[in-house]
Amino acid sequence: MQLWQFFNLTGDLDEDTRLTIDGTHRWREEARGDEQQTIRVTVEQTVAKDLRIGGGAAVFEAGGATEIRPHQQAILTQGRFELRTRLEERFFDGADQVELRLRQRVQYNQPLGDGWRASVGGEWLGLLQGRNDGQGASTEQWRAQAGIAYRVSKRLELGANYWLLVFPNGAQPDRITHVPQTVVTYRF
Repeated sequence: MQLWQFFNLTGDLDEDTRLTIDGTHRWREEARGDEQQTIRVTVEQTVAKDLRIGGGAAVFEAGGATEIRPHQQAILTQGRFELRTRLEERFFDGADQVELRLRQRVQYNQPLGDGWRASVGGEWLGLLQGRNDGQGASTEQWRAQAGIAYRVSKRLELGANYWLLVFPNGAQPDRITHVPQTVVTYRF
């Protein structure tokens, strides 16, 4: 059983630059890696009408282990669709080398009226280089997401999501995880 709580602080630094700081607390069973706390900072620059590029870094703490995760990303918006490509460099305590992970996400956002909106999406997470010597490229996981959010005020939004995580396991059955989430977003 898991429950992830997301806290987002986001806003424009100028007309073309956005800052987002997000933190999570992930309640997870010990068998799933124990509880995890994260903080991530991302800065994005609008470079064309529907295109933002940016990057940042995150720190993940779980079960006494630390991961440092710089990232770079590009986000293309087409109507209600949002397509994101993110490259992550993952530094783990005791790893043989930096892990390189590519994430490809598509999300659709649907306004529902009176401050409500729904979203659905999917994401592929692929390892380009594993953290252990000799660990090559592979699909790490697939994610499917559905959510609903309500804009309480101009600055505050509350939401709930459901994520289905699928971890391919070679010849063995895939590992599947169901993750409910809560989301609080504040816009400055």
